Amino acid sequence: MTDSHPENENDNESSQPMHAEFRHQAVTARVSEDATFGVFANAAIILSGHYEFVIDFILRMGKPDRVMARLILPVPVVGQFVNTLRESLQNYETQFGAVPEIPLPKNRPGTPGVSPEQSAPGGFVGSIGPEGAVHSNSLAGGAINRKAPPIEEIYDDLKLDDHLNGGTYANAVLIRHSPTEFCFDFVANIFPRSTVNARVFMAIPQVKPLLNSLSHSFDQFRKRQTPPPTEEE
Repeated sequence: MTDSHPENENDNESSQPMHAEFRHQAVTARVSEDATFGVFANAAIILSGHYEFVIDFILRMGKPDRVMARLILPVPVVGQFVNTLRESLQNYETQFGAVPEIPLPKNRPGTPGVSPEQSAPGGFVGSIGPEGAVHSNSLAGGAINRKAPPIEEIYDDLKLDDHLNGGTYANAVLIRHSPTEFCFDFVANIFPRSTVNARVFMAIPQVKPLLNSLSHSFDQFRKRQTPPPTEEE
């Protein structure tokens, strides 16, 4: 449903631009043909800018790793996404019990010191901010902070199709889950109708690392926006 409130509807001769406010119910969003079947991802990279966040959902299953969907979200939507995803995980645990951990691979003979992040699909869910700092979650869900390689180096190892380069805009996210996976519908609430422009599926164990990384990235963004304290005179 859309509620429209034109401010200048009776003043057609005015030289001032016309404005309107409208509200959508995302639950009634039409699913675009391209998004109907969705894509599967088992990792994500989160890039934060000054005015928006970009989430690249990655499929790590054979080389090269592949970007399956790129979403562009306004900053306020990211905060809402974090809170709603946290609530959805709590609801999942109420229904089905604790979220299972991703199994850790055993080191094979002759390859000591191989980390799970290097040897298993879905091992990297991380965020990259303007300063280049990386936050990533290991398969066991623990946080690891390290200096980021150049962003060009990260994306040199990823397959990013040209049609995904510009990303897909969304200003709402609908979250559903089954016993085995989460579904994220990314919605563009733009007049005259709301449209699901991207649909992403992730296995249950991958969702908590996604939440941790989103939450960390959003917290870092808010810290960057906080003005430094001034010295008292």
